[in-house]
Amino acid sequence: MLKQRIITGIVLAIVVIGTILILDTFWVRVLFAGMLFAATGELLRLTIKPPTWAAAIVSGLFVLLFWWSLSLVIPLLIYWQSLAGLVLWILITFGLMAYRHSGHLPLIARVLLLGLGLDLLWICLHGLIYLHDVYGGAMLLYMFSLVWIADIGAYFSGRRFGKRKLAAAISPGKTWEGFYGGLVANLLWIVCIYQISSGWGFGWVQFFLISVATSLISVVGDLFESVLKREAGVKDSGRLLPGHGGVLDRIDSIIAASPVFVAGTFLAGSL
Repeated sequence: MLKQRIITGIVLAIVVIGTILILDTFWVRVLFAGMLFAATGELLRLTIKPPTWAAAIVSGLFVLLFWWSLSLVIPLLIYWQSLAGLVLWILITFGLMAYRHSGHLPLIARVLLLGLGLDLLWICLHGLIYLHDVYGGAMLLYMFSLVWIADIGAYFSGRRFGKRKLAAAISPGKTWEGFYGGLVANLLWIVCIYQISSGWGFGWVQFFLISVATSLISVVGDLFESVLKREAGVKDSGRLLPGHGGVLDRIDSIIAASPVFVAGTFLAGSL
């Protein structure tokens, strides 16, 4: 299992990092459209659970709508979408604090969760493409790295020191010690990257606050997807990625991180 996970991780890293840093915007859009197709299908199965053929049709139509929307996107739209995403993730944070496992959510609740999930995916991917278009692949990769470093730091510090549960009702394996470990790892990473990149033109305080906020909210994205899986009674969102589960399992934190990071760049640029 570990070997399979490592191999899949290496292949994913090559595809994602290579596309972001080497290929042009068209192929970045193709990559994210593919991610959207898979993630939408998984979200449908976690919520309203349609037949596979129906999920494929809905996912395909949603991707076509998304692709069409890219021709209409302007910075002002990205700004307001990202702010809306930021607000949604703050509200989700409070909602998770009050969460109690049900296991039998009514259809209307599952439909609302589906709609919320699709909105969040839409906002996230629009923001990622905007970052690549305006700031380049290196900055987009930096945003991804904040999520990855937080995950790695949390994993190792949680295994070594983890005792106090972060959200026992949602994800029993997560601990406060793991959370702090991920945050510390990211603080060191933020300092290193700023020294190398000069913050892509942002001042130190602005760069630091945007990065820390992104790191913190990424945890909420992970927990939100855990709620969806817990209510659906499954361990993984899908089986597309051997050793990793589904696409949602790999991008749940990024879905939360994207609007916060993008909104931060807009707000910092207006100061």
